[in-house]
Amino acid sequence: MPLPTFIEGGHAELHADGRMVSRVHLEYFMFIFVRKGTLMMSVDGKEQQVHRDELFILVAGDHRYAWWAETPEVEIDWLYVFVAGEWTLKNEPAPIKNGMAAVSLHANVPVQTLFLRQHQAVEDPDSIKETMDQLVPQTITCESKQFFNSQALFIQLLNKLRAQDNAQNLMIQVSLELQAYLRSHFQNKITATTLEKEFNRPATFLTKAFRQTVGMTPTDFLNQYRMEEAGRQLLNTGLSISEIASRVGFQNIYYFSTSFKKYAGTSPSRYRQVNSIETSENLSNRGDE
Repeated sequence: MPLPTFIEGGHAELHADGRMVSRVHLEYFMFIFVRKGTLMMSVDGKEQQVHRDELFILVAGDHRYAWWAETPEVEIDWLYVFVAGEWTLKNEPAPIKNGMAAVSLHANVPVQTLFLRQHQAVEDPDSIKETMDQLVPQTITCESKQFFNSQALFIQLLNKLRAQDNAQNLMIQVSLELQAYLRSHFQNKITATTLEKEFNRPATFLTKAFRQTVGMTPTDFLNQYRMEEAGRQLLNTGLSISEIASRVGFQNIYYFSTSFKKYAGTSPSRYRQVNSIETSENLSNRGDE
């Protein structure tokens, strides 16, 4: 799933008195961590036990959930979290593209896919409990400074829970190295053959790793990065358009102009003219204040 956002949390105690909690069609994902005892969980009629120091994730959508105390006393922490973008539920980790586009590739593009097991035993329960104790009591509003503190705590929790196999770790590492290479060599001619020789891996693997972790191909990443750099140089240097085209890796100025217009919606010369005027007007207005 893409990176979730913490909404709210709480603590609950259940007793083996025949009562059960039911939920139908959850709007948010719900994380349930069992602190004490054994919880019986029913998912669309299928029952399973969730023991002490285990986590179970209720998936948003059209599902029927019910849970009750299997042992005399059960204590749980629960969290509601929101996921923006695509997600999937599979038996093995499966990469998913984040629904939120990166604003700029000049900033580091994080790996956008998070892998969490729906039912898992927690390796370091004391650490999880400590984070839960800080996270659960907080009341969150978007206007509150506490919102950012809560998200930071929640990300810490996710890092402790994330599930990644060796194959996925390799894809992430390759993706990060590939990003760094493209940023450092964007001014050079880069082809699939170039990347195969540099990384000693098939181009198909590199593309798969990049698409599954960043959400775009290396070619798309390189093109967007070049356009961002071209835009920066158009506004911050006096270089000619042909010089800028060459400096961002284009040998053909016509192809550069066509690519830039597709990216920015206007030609390089018009982009420079319009944005330079806007910058001058803003500076003038500040001087009049």
